[in-house]
Amino acid sequence: MSRVLFIFFLLLTAAAAAYDAAPLMNGMELRLHALGEVWFRIHPGSLNLLQAGLERHVWPPLWDPGMTTLLLLPAVAVFSVLALFFLLLTLRRRR
Repeated sequence: MSRVLFIFFLLLTAAAAAYDAAPLMNGMELRLHALGEVWFRIHPGSLNLLQAGLERHVWPPLWDPGMTTLLLLPAVAVFSVLALFFLLLTLRRRR
């Protein structure tokens, strides 16, 4: 299962890197998009649902400052760290 998650997050890393680098083809600057910005463009309803669920049913500080800090990080960085984590889990299980 960790191998599948590694491949999933590796593909997300590649997609986020391509999304960030796409403006370079038009002569514009490279811009790293925040995870929250990418998520909001893909499916804003689920982001709002996550916020409401965490604040009302789990623990309000988990959303702010917890998730808000994560959502402000570049998407490519978050996905690559998760891919690396699952790669290490995969390698550890082989031993």
